[in-house]
Amino acid sequence: AFDYQTLRELESAFREASDDDNVSVLVLTGAGEKAFCTGADLDEQQRFLSRPHDYWKWFGAFQDAHNQLRWMGKPTIARLNGMVVGGGNEFNIACDLAVAADHVTIRQIGNTRGSVAAGGATQWLPLVVGDRRAREILWFNEPLTAAKALDWGLINAVVPFSSLDSTVDEWTEKLLHKMPEVFRYTKLQTNF
Repeated sequence: AFDYQTLRELESAFREASDDDNVSVLVLTGAGEKAFCTGADLDEQQRFLSRPHDYWKWFGAFQDAHNQLRWMGKPTIARLNGMVVGGGNEFNIACDLAVAADHVTIRQIGNTRGSVAAGGATQWLPLVVGDRRAREILWFNEPLTAAKALDWGLINAVVPFSSLDSTVDEWTEKLLHKMPEVFRYTKLQTNF
């Protein structure tokens, strides 16, 4: 789960990677194989909710981190190694490509937990999976298996966990051979 400090650190790291000419591809992942990201730290979010000015700061950090990742002028790959939930799925959606281990589940939970999918899922998810499927994901809040997420176009590939790193490395290697000057414009135009 991410908290306010983590969101600010992610935003900073994404900006640094974007500006660093020695970084050609960004891979975003979680530690281990249990979770990619389970979304917001709900205890902290509740504390911020009780103070409107503080909640606005938290929400700003949330938006800034997602937007910095989404609009980075370099290719990004989500290495999905476990549960992908709520704002964590929005980080997945903000990445350009996604490779998932076969045990991964993906889920939006806002309507069940009392929060809005404000990191871009309400805007980007219909573009990724189609309007009806986006509504199903956002409204029912039921988990998707990796196989179903692949079938719906939410991810690009499903591999055994033991092959996750080699697949991400292979994709990264392919992206390293693209011209960065052209890639930035291609990505910007694709996002637009």
